[in-house]
Amino acid sequence: MILAIDIGNTTTNFGVFEKGKLKSKFAIATQPNRTPDEITLQLKALAKTRRLHLRSARDILICSVVPRMQGLLAEALRSLTKGRGMPIRVVGQDLRVPLKNRYTYPEQVGQDRLVGAYAAWKTFKKDCIVADFGTAITIDVVTKAGEYLGGVIAPGLDISLEALATRTALLPKVELKEPPELLGRDTANSIRSGLLYGCVALCDGLVSQLKRHYAPKAVVVATGGASGLIAKHASTIDHLKPNLVLEGLYRLATST
Repeated sequence: MILAIDIGNTTTNFGVFEKGKLKSKFAIATQPNRTPDEITLQLKALAKTRRLHLRSARDILICSVVPRMQGLLAEALRSLTKGRGMPIRVVGQDLRVPLKNRYTYPEQVGQDRLVGAYAAWKTFKKDCIVADFGTAITIDVVTKAGEYLGGVIAPGLDISLEALATRTALLPKVELKEPPELLGRDTANSIRSGLLYGCVALCDGLVSQLKRHYAPKAVVVATGGASGLIAKHASTIDHLKPNLVLEGLYRLATST
């Protein structure tokens, strides 16, 4: 069993892989203000409810954009697997994503973006554009030759919802879900429509430009928490792979 962990700004996702298949997936909130003991207790509870036998793991691979949460989680995992000598490896520290990083300042690229690009590249073996709809929206380009060229970053849907609620006097915080139609007929659905279809337009517009300038024949892959909602309406998305980063971590674990 291989355990892949993707620590994002809002959610930490766990993927349990056995014989090349993602057998189960679960998530906890990314809360770096907690103590290692609190996270240990939460993982113990999850291990029971999810039948996750941590001591049987052959490898644990972590990808993180939240350094403090990464440290806390690694400490909790070591306490739960004490005596096994099990490797707990962090992408960017203990192993590198095997792409040629063409960013001007390579150290500035989030490891999750590189892992997602690597997974798409290994899966499709051609030019790829990876659109990740998480806390932030990132749209990245990786070539058939295995070169990560770079990408664009924009605020995610949850950030936009929160900004409207906190930076305006009369607009409420609403639940993110698909509106009944494009035209909003009340405030809540006007916000939902603006954010959803605005994000779809952003995706289609940016992907079209990235294709035109850098990778005309690229396969477009959508991932991230809101990817299912966006992919229903975006015309430029070819494949929906919500677990792309976890799959990339598994590929790294089995190839290094």
